[in-house]
Amino acid sequence: MKKRDVLHSCIITPNYPDAWFIERGAFVDRLVRIWQSEGMNVDVVAPRSYSNLLKNLTRKKHKSVKIAGDKVLYPSYLSVSNKKIANVDLESVSRKFFVNAAQKGVAKCDIPDFYYGQFLMNGGNAALEAGKRNNRPAFCDVGESVLINSMSNEELKPARDIVQGLDGLACVSKELMDEVIELGADPERVMYHPNTVDLSRFYPRDKAESRKQLNLPADEKIAIFTGHFIERKGPLRVLEALKKQNGTPVRGIFIGRGDQKPEGEKVLHAGAVANEELPVWLSAADLFVLPTLHEGHCNAINEAMACGLPIVSSKIPEVENQVLPGTGILVDPADVEQIAEAIARLITGEEDMEEMGQNALCVQKEVCKENRATVILKWIKNLIEHK
Repeated sequence: MKKRDVLHSCIITPNYPDAWFIERGAFVDRLVRIWQSEGMNVDVVAPRSYSNLLKNLTRKKHKSVKIAGDKVLYPSYLSVSNKKIANVDLESVSRKFFVNAAQKGVAKCDIPDFYYGQFLMNGGNAALEAGKRNNRPAFCDVGESVLINSMSNEELKPARDIVQGLDGLACVSKELMDEVIELGADPERVMYHPNTVDLSRFYPRDKAESRKQLNLPADEKIAIFTGHFIERKGPLRVLEALKKQNGTPVRGIFIGRGDQKPEGEKVLHAGAVANEELPVWLSAADLFVLPTLHEGHCNAINEAMACGLPIVSSKIPEVENQVLPGTGILVDPADVEQIAEAIARLITGEEDMEEMGQNALCVQKEVCKENRATVILKWIKNLIEHK
């Protein structure tokens, strides 16, 4: 297949925006838009579990939202659990249902030049199966926070089969790249490129105007958290750290959704917002706080840095690769006292917030000189051409 003939792709992902959850899958949404802007026809198959479909019944539908993709399908499937009961791994059962639903969606699309799955065990697995059925190459975007260490012994063999069957794997971190090679991937068919931000959307706005637009207090210090409201991301640890600020008052904005929803007088906002609105929320804040326990390569940190915010995050290898010296403060993400101390150092002026924010912005401008979606597409076309 000649390079110029690669004009049509099909992306399979468990995480993509829809009219009810417009904040989902911002990275994949951006990748689709960029590939379309470069002349690709892009179909998207994004299976939805029945439990997620039920949640739609309680939410308002955003009728004016334009979802990227030439054809976007949301086949439904049964997600039973992520636990093991009586030696039955229910998570693997859910994944099989996901893959089967994805194939039903794929069957409604024209056969593309290649399939591209997000996350190894669901999107990557489904892309590999679609590729086998339709005699097309299949690739995977490996963006998990952890891979091998999160797998049971029963999962390792199918993971190896998937990795070794795919035509290429694009990893968001060097750690994930090492892991897929350990699982048996051909190093020549593995690429590493960190997530990048669309700097035409994520850039510093005027703080006073942003706060006025969002009806936020003009004269308070504000910390912002963006991510799922789950233990791994740590929204409640951020809230506890804010409560420990006994000097300069500081309150929090929490952008996301989940069971660990922050509440109380320290919370200015807690809930999801459309990704297109996120830069205004970030620009309204003074600092960004994310005490995450594990990451692949964190989009939320990149977006905050691109909006000129200093970072308080985790002293773990994945984050250390993003938050370089002079752009933020890294702490033990499980230690609320350390998180609180880092926030205090910034809001009291012990550390120069403005200088750190400018340094963070400069880092993002350098990192984003090469757009990840464009680099991946060139890499895929090259592999197909020389297959």
